[in-house]
Amino acid sequence: MTAPLPPSDTAVSNAPRTPAMAGDDGRVLRDAASGELARRFPWRWLDEQAVLPLRIESGAEGPTAWVAADGALSALVQTALEKRLAARLRVVPTRASDIRAALLAARTPEVTTDGERITADDQLASIDDLRAQASREPVVQLVHAMLAEAVRAGASDLHVESTASGLRIRQRLDGVLRDVQTLGMEFRAAVISRIKVMASLDIAERRLPQDGRTRVQVAGREVDVRVATLPALHGESVVLRLLDSTQSGATETLESLGFSEALLSRWRQLVHRPDGLLLATGPTGSGKSTTLHAALRERSTADVKVVTVEDPVEYRVEGAVQLPVNLRSGFGFATALRAMLRHDPDVILVGEMRDVETAELAVRAALTGHLVLSTLHTTDAAGAVQRLRDMGIAPYLLTGTLRGVLAQRLLRRVCAACRTERAPGLAEQSAYAAAQQRWPAVGPSTLSAIVFGTGCSACSGTGFRGRVAIGELLEPDVATPSSLPDLSGDGWRAVAAGLTTPDELYRVLTVELVG
Repeated sequence: MTAPLPPSDTAVSNAPRTPAMAGDDGRVLRDAASGELARRFPWRWLDEQAVLPLRIESGAEGPTAWVAADGALSALVQTALEKRLAARLRVVPTRASDIRAALLAARTPEVTTDGERITADDQLASIDDLRAQASREPVVQLVHAMLAEAVRAGASDLHVESTASGLRIRQRLDGVLRDVQTLGMEFRAAVISRIKVMASLDIAERRLPQDGRTRVQVAGREVDVRVATLPALHGESVVLRLLDSTQSGATETLESLGFSEALLSRWRQLVHRPDGLLLATGPTGSGKSTTLHAALRERSTADVKVVTVEDPVEYRVEGAVQLPVNLRSGFGFATALRAMLRHDPDVILVGEMRDVETAELAVRAALTGHLVLSTLHTTDAAGAVQRLRDMGIAPYLLTGTLRGVLAQRLLRRVCAACRTERAPGLAEQSAYAAAQQRWPAVGPSTLSAIVFGTGCSACSGTGFRGRVAIGELLEPDVATPSSLPDLSGDGWRAVAAGLTTPDELYRVLTVELVG
């Protein structure tokens, strides 16, 4: 370590400006901010300390570094500058605002060779720089506040999206995205770096997607957070999936899901069978995992061994052995399924049939006396059969194992605090009458009223709070046609029961109102 400079070297009171600092245009500062000496230090560190190395001069006593600073340097800052510059220091008195303006000007947007416009935040910075940004107390508090607000509102996902002007923050509440906040450019790199640090991701990697996870405590509640990053035009976008063990999805029973009594009765009979394959289908976010975990809670008793393999383990099931997939180590669905079959399970949950190998193993497990539950991404129940055939599963295997397919959707539930009624329109009456005529169990012969929410503080002005499930059930090994309605018919059942609105049903099922 170099010896401390004498007071005369670092004193700034009554210190004259050097010729190099003459002029008011800041040209010298801007040149220094984009020069080689400045690039030896993290940009954020120079900005925080309001210091800027200007030039190094040789002398009889060794090299001397001229540094712009607003006041005397602290011992730590002085030592860091001396070690990195390998020179004695001389301070040029300069306003901190001028130094920071020059540093900012050096990071203005530039154009790449292919014409793509990028900002300095999109350029590679040092890891130390990124970590310094992520560790600043205001940034930590900001990210924690974003998470706390999302958990308080009951959001399933938090979207942090880079834009040309900064960051766009959105929450997915009851399946619908809504804007909640916008942040300026000065927060973009810092907020995304903070999220990466929390999820143990590579903060310097901004050109490739990354996946990670973390766990946070919000108001005494533990929340698992899945983090996925994606490089985009204006910088990285991040989605945080919030899995709150205290939310309804972790404690739902089959009765509380919202299915009709007739469908629930048939599904419960299938769940209590000793063997066979049961599938829950629907798009992402349709409640498939919630339904299967609710079924597992019924089967997880002292005389039944339940084993699950999931990516990740979303909800805890008491008494069950739950295996998280770890693709990095080669522990995928197929490997986990082979391993769990040697542990004498009675009921098996496979989080998702993603490939042919997993599907074949699940079907053969069902053939050997196990009850296997899993999910598929299909639009309706009948599509699951064709999907399995396309994956290479022989028809005779499906005939011997597939017991039931439950296709489902989630509709937003009318807020109980601001619900009111209106008379149904002609088109709504006509659509309901057609559904009721085909499936009399849908509800009364006529639709007397439409229940809707006016919007209040309890539902954040949306008129909805929570969701209700609708479904259709296919039982391939049952000879008689089912009297249960399809998704559309079950949706009108929910409308007639005052649980949701026709507009919500049309939105989810993408059905256009005719008439």
